Amino acid sequence: MNVEEVAKLCAALTPKEMEGPLKPLHVNLKARGEKRLACRLVGELLSNKNVNSDAFISVLPKIRKFIEDVEIEVVSGNTFSFTFKNVNDRRQVLLGGPWSFDKVLLVLEATVGKGDVQNMSFNKVAFWVQIHNVHLLCMTVEIMRFLSGMIKEVKEVDEGKSGDYVRKYIQVRVVMNVDEPLRRILRVDVMRDGKEMTMLL
Repeated sequence: MNVEEVAKLCAALTPKEMEGPLKPLHVNLKARGEKRLACRLVGELLSNKNVNSDAFISVLPKIRKFIEDVEIEVVSGNTFSFTFKNVNDRRQVLLGGPWSFDKVLLVLEATVGKGDVQNMSFNKVAFWVQIHNVHLLCMTVEIMRFLSGMIKEVKEVDEGKSGDYVRKYIQVRVVMNVDEPLRRILRVDVMRDGKEMTMLL
């Protein structure tokens, strides 16, 4: 068979035939990949400029004491992969934010499914927020959860020692979308009489 005949045969092949058959990943390989993925986070530093990745990678383990080592790799630009040897380290980092480096916010996401970084939004961060101008009637855990739910998804409520307390403000941890402006005012009809009470963030 000469070169021209080979070229004609290749031209006659469909794209699928040229790519080869679909082959499923071996079950054991998939399980190993999922196990490693369960110990991984992906984070993006929200800056228009590329940060010094070497400095970031060297500084982060010094800021936080880990039970075991963490591997930090550059995915692309300001996006990094964090692989933890200990799942408790991963959980503490994910719950302990928000994190920043050189005054730049680091947004972390847990990997799910196949861990497709291209489809991660990197726009949700849990922040502690204070709600001011709260009357004594509203100083209960249940009402605090109701009020924090008006802001965004509730992660945690500072309940104080007894659970119900009197303070100048209440403090809640909520998941915020960093692409959206922060709501500064909560309008609540506390007494259910049509009269508005304004609380400030």
